[in-house]
Amino acid sequence: MFNKLFGKKPAELRQPVDPMVEAEQQYQTLKAERGPSDPDTLQALFAYGQALNGRRHFEQAEQAGRELLTTFETEFGPDHPNVGYGLDVMATALAGQERREEALTHRKRSVELLQNHFGHNHEMTLQRARILAVDLVEAGQVDEAQKTLDTYMPSAMEIPPLYADYMDTSAFVAQAANGPEAAIPILEALIDFFRQHQQDSTAQYASKLFNLSQVYLQADRKLDALNASSEAGMVALETYGPDHPAAQDIFRFQTDLREAHERGEF
Repeated sequence: MFNKLFGKKPAELRQPVDPMVEAEQQYQTLKAERGPSDPDTLQALFAYGQALNGRRHFEQAEQAGRELLTTFETEFGPDHPNVGYGLDVMATALAGQERREEALTHRKRSVELLQNHFGHNHEMTLQRARILAVDLVEAGQVDEAQKTLDTYMPSAMEIPPLYADYMDTSAFVAQAANGPEAAIPILEALIDFFRQHQQDSTAQYASKLFNLSQVYLQADRKLDALNASSEAGMVALETYGPDHPAAQDIFRFQTDLREAHERGEF
């Protein structure tokens, strides 16, 4: 079930395509051919907004999210669950610009709309609730973030890929509450979870392993941090590609640690 839900392993794809460029081309083509309100055009705009956020072009992503939000509200009404797509893009873009309170407002409304329509246990509701927990931590509301995770975690455990994301977020919340030492056991269990399910050649695995390496460093476990980031870098090269910002972050982190090790600093 786990492999089916995750889909094909990115290790099999040796020539990564820039998702932002691909998403923009798809959106512009559909907009020209079918108009801005066509369902396929709106889906493409959502994908483009997500890709912009992934590339950290947050101001452009905010514009895409605002366009998506306005169109959905006009076409379906302000309380339709599809409005949540625009709210989600907007919330991520606003958080990326350090506009935390605005981001929280949008994310909470997104979760509310999705839960009202799909229910508490639906994957879409669960995913947005998890991201809300992240936004709450970044806004300094750690206790509220933990309450949110506690509310939705039992349902997330039924969906392996989503449970992996919830474990990662649990580590993030634990670190915010009690420091890096509290997060390390959760992240190590998450890495084992990926390996057990043969997902250790995926972009997600590289990202989670990089998270662990950063926490190792914060806990002054520098050699562990170097080893984890080295493995994360190899996987990121195959999945993200060498020019992706996520891969570049890993490479810089690994290089700094390796040079420090060569200087005998640890």
